[in-house]
This record gives sequence, C-alpha cells and structure tokens, in this order.
Amino acid sequence: MSGRRGAIFSAVGLVMLAGCASVPRDGGLGDVQQVLRDRSSPSVEWRPEPSDRDDDRVPAMLDGELDADQAVAVALINNPRVQIALAELGIARADLIAASTVRNPILGGEIRFPGSPARPYEVTITQTLFDLAQLPRRRQAGRAAFEAAKLRVAADLLDFAAEVRADFYGLLAATQHVGLNRTILEAAAGGAELAQRQHAAGNITDLDLENEQARYEQAKLDLARSEEEALLRRETIVRAMGLRDAAVELGIAAEFPPAPVEEDAEADLLELARARRLDVAAARHEVEARERLLPASRLREIGDLDAGFHVEREPDGEHTSGPALELPLPVFNRGRAGRERATAELVRGRQRLALLDAALGSELRSVRERLLAARARVEYYRDVVLPRRERIVALTQLEHNAMQAGVFQLLQSKQNEADARRDYIEAQRDYWIARGDLDRTVNGGGAELAPATRSIERSNGGWGGN
Repeated sequence: MSGRRGAIFSAVGLVMLAGCASVPRDGGLGDVQQVLRDRSSPSVEWRPEPSDRDDDRVPAMLDGELDADQAVAVALINNPRVQIALAELGIARADLIAASTVRNPILGGEIRFPGSPARPYEVTITQTLFDLAQLPRRRQAGRAAFEAAKLRVAADLLDFAAEVRADFYGLLAATQHVGLNRTILEAAAGGAELAQRQHAAGNITDLDLENEQARYEQAKLDLARSEEEALLRRETIVRAMGLRDAAVELGIAAEFPPAPVEEDAEADLLELARARRLDVAAARHEVEARERLLPASRLREIGDLDAGFHVEREPDGEHTSGPALELPLPVFNRGRAGRERATAELVRGRQRLALLDAALGSELRSVRERLLAARARVEYYRDVVLPRRERIVALTQLEHNAMQAGVFQLLQSKQNEADARRDYIEAQRDYWIARGDLDRTVNGGGAELAPATRSIERSNGGWGGN
C-alpha cells in the first residue's frame, strides 16, 4: 500500500514541477523602463496605491521655467494614466503565469452502501495530459504574448509623452498670442484715442474714426479670445501632468526652443523606425504566440485527455488499484471550429503585421513632409516676412516723422507686423508638434496602436491554467 501511495505522490510531484515557471518578479517594469530610456524618455515608477495629492517631487520640478521635457517628466510621475498603463503589466504577468501552469489534479472519492463485511470505497486522482503535453508550447506562446504586452505598454507611454509635449507647445503658443494681442490692444487703444482727438479737431472723417474704433474693438475681442484659449490650454496641460493643485503656478518659457540645424534624412529615419517601432515588434510577438498555439487548437476544442490512478476496496475487503484514463470521443465535435478560429486569428495577425510594415514608410514620409513644411514656414517668417514687416514699419515711421505718411498708415504697418508675428508663432507650434509626431512614428507606434490588451489568450479561450 505504501508503494502505491509513493507512486501517487511522485506523480503529483512531477505534475507540480512541470507547472512551475520562472516569471519576472517586477512584471516587466524594468524592461519597459529600459525601452523608455533607449528612446530618451523619462523613466516611470509603479505605484499601486492611488493618491489624492501630487507627488512630493512635483513642486520642485515646477519651480522655475517649465519646458516640454519638464512637463513630460512631471506627467510620467504624477498622472494616474501612467499607472493604468503599467497595471497592464501585472495583468500580462498573470497571463504568463497561467500559461506556464498546469491545472490542478482532481482528487475524487466515493463510499458505497451497504457493504459487507468491509465498507467499500474508491479513491481516484486524475490529471489532464493535454496540459502536460502542451505546457512547453503554451509557455512559449505566453512569453511571446508577455513581450508583446510590454512593448504595447511602452508604446502607450511614449504616445502619452508625445501628447503632453503637444499640449505644452499649444500652451506656449497660446501664451505668446496673449502677449502679442495685449501689445496690439495697446496700440489700437492709442490709435482710437488719437482718432477721437483728430476727429474732434476736424482733421479726419467720420469713416476714419469708425475704422479706428472698430480696430480697437476687434483688438479687445482678439485679446479676450486668446486669453480664453490660454486658459483652456493651461487646464489641458494641468490634466496631462495630473496636477491636483488648481492654484499651481506654471512658469512657461518665453520662446520656443531653437530647431535642430538640419533634419534627419528619410532613409535614416526609415531604417531607425524599422528597428525601433514598438507596434511592429509587438505585432511580431503576437504572431509568434498564435503560431505556437495553432497546433493545439483542434485538441483543445475536442476536450481534455485525463489520466489518473485509483485505489478501491471491494465489499469483501479486497483492495484493487490501477491506472485510469478518460478520453473524449470526437464523434460530434472534431475540433474543426477551434482549428479554423485559430487559423483565422493567425492570418489576421500576419496581415496586421504586413499592414504595419507596408504603412510604415508612407506614414513616416507623411509626418516628415509635414515637419519639413512647418520648418520651411518657420524659416520663411523668420528670415523673410518678419524682417520685411519690421523694415516697412521703420520706413513708415521715417515718412511719418517727415510728415509724408499719416499716423494711421503707421498703425496699419504695425498691425501687419503683428499679424505676421502671430502666424510665426503658429508656425513654430506646428513645427514642434510635428517633431513630436515624427518621434512617435519612429519610436512608438501609429494611430491604430491600441493600449496593451490580453488579446492573444482571450482569443484562444484562456491559457487553461489556474
């Protein structure tokens, strides 16, 4: 009897050893942090407990002039959206554990009445052989899905960082618009006051007076609109950085940063994107996971093959023991649906990978062309339009001093210069947003990149583990 028990415990021990697997204790956080560092992004931290106050480091980080990099750094340590993305790592780790774990053996027993001279009973222990046979394959598929999840989490964080940068540059442009419109309003107010005096003296017509008053009223409306836009942009960046303190002061940089001396060549960017795109790498891992699960899809659909051992005492007191086997008979369900579903999902994964590969070059060219066009506008306003408008104002001032040009002509030339500066601000904003989009295209993913999900294991009916 002791020999039989030893055999049973040995079998259980082997099953338990087969179900053990090594999984990252940090849930892949270290790998995600490394991906972010490789792409010059600030690191992130896992904080499972939510907080109703800002991180203790935030006040010091906001002390002084805020730039785009600082805004991203604050957002990555303070915004709960980061923790939502990182929580996907815990889910992915749990799925990897499930993929690497064999289902528990089933212990069964029965007692039969009446029995004479001994009370009969039967004890059985069974274990599915399917899990044991497919464990290496499921473990490999689970690791591939886990790698895909880590890449998708990293891509989601890079995408979030790009959004924060775009929000910051929108606020910077709005702030500059407010300053410019205040200057315009001061000039318009002076022009309206001068026009009122000249009209009272009979030097200008009613039409000239009305034009200057209308210019002044429009300047007030433009300032109010720009102040509203700046307020909305400020709240956008406050939300992006996850700030709870509504009264926090944001010292925004006065100017946009200078653009690089030259832009990277298209061929260099394309080569870099093929090596660094996270959505493409994640799609490859997903295809690998589906390929490893495909051979077992038919058997999984049919059912489990269970093997076990039983010990029985007959009514006369005699003991019997022996192996047990339960085998599903594929009479009605032959696993065709599971096989076809797994095949279709594999085809879909491969086609999605092909789509990403095919669209990569076009997407990169589109974003780069938008960047180059914005850069060209910035340089044209800086080198041609603004110097010319400044020269026109200077020449008009000289003619006004020589009494060859009227004051309203001078004011109009200054208005034209202000309009050019407004367009210059918008061109700089568009350039830096386009640069962020280009960085996201090279390093992260395209527009269709979804947050990390457990799509692989869900589509395969679960891993079959605990």
